[in-house]
Amino acid sequence: MHSRRPKSRLKMSSALVAAASAVVLLAGCTSAPAEGGGGSAGSEDGKFVIGFQQPLGGQAWREMGLASLQALANSPEYVDKVELKIVRTDDNDAAQQNAAMQNLIADGVDLILFDPASSSGADPAIAQATAQGIPVIANGGPYESDDVYTVSTDWASAGTIGAEWLLENLTTNKDVAVLEGLAGVPLNEGSMPGVIDALEAGGASVVAQDTNGWNEATAQESMANILRSNPDIGGVYSFLTGGQGVAEAYKAAGIPFVPTVGGSGYNGEACALVEYGPEGYTGNMIFGQPSIYAKGLEQAVKLLEGEDIEREQLFPPLEITTENAADYCLEDRPANFQLGYDFPGLDLKLEDVMEYYSGS
Repeated sequence: MHSRRPKSRLKMSSALVAAASAVVLLAGCTSAPAEGGGGSAGSEDGKFVIGFQQPLGGQAWREMGLASLQALANSPEYVDKVELKIVRTDDNDAAQQNAAMQNLIADGVDLILFDPASSSGADPAIAQATAQGIPVIANGGPYESDDVYTVSTDWASAGTIGAEWLLENLTTNKDVAVLEGLAGVPLNEGSMPGVIDALEAGGASVVAQDTNGWNEATAQESMANILRSNPDIGGVYSFLTGGQGVAEAYKAAGIPFVPTVGGSGYNGEACALVEYGPEGYTGNMIFGQPSIYAKGLEQAVKLLEGEDIEREQLFPPLEITTENAADYCLEDRPANFQLGYDFPGLDLKLEDVMEYYSGS
């Protein structure tokens, strides 16, 4: 069901704790081992004990990823196979992540999934896990290690898809503004140089740069600042967030919309395209499904059951455009509701995922 954009436009999700019967969910502290069942290889009831380490706890994308992960773990197909131990740390801190992973190893997990906080900061934990025969899967972003499996969105592709779309939709004005994501995070650092190269190779001139901080409020503020000195740019590229914030900045400034690339996957991005489309707003919101976490769990179980899985699995991002935005805009969800709860091939229903979602 589709309608106008929700009124709570730029409110970010709060960091709450979701729990499930088959899940031990711990937040913040990494100075002590994870608590809960599974102190040795395999839990007492014969389930695989799988640790998941997630940095930047509280962010809507990651909260939806955790909800999808828990929903799959508690589905009929997996509930008798899997026990999860989830540890969240704050501020994308690589040292905290490494310590948390070492605690999971000490707690006796059979496998570790982690969303990398950096490209190499978990090396000590990975070396320890490898020495003990514990598989490690980078789940959500890239990681530079031959000892790690990868189950992730193809983030580099997400970057170039957006750049190519913007180039195709620019008019004679080739001046563009670029908002990068969160500095220091591997998928941002690995993707942005290629984005800039693609834009410039295609004839665009990057005349202004800033960050969106991977939230729409920051994207709006940064874009508003850029427009004060560059009101005549021809397009905007905002990496993995910004389709709503950029539109709001243009609306507030009274400047005609320009083609915009975003990609938080927030409901507000889809609904901004629906609301402002009649006024000339066009865009491509390119994002990876947070339910890639659930895909990681599926692959983890296959590996623990003795199947061979591909060492590197990269999946194409989703694209929400002016043409299909009405299929995604949800009138009964707030602007910061995270889309992408399901994943091709997995039986994930919204009502089941929402049992574990701690966002808005």
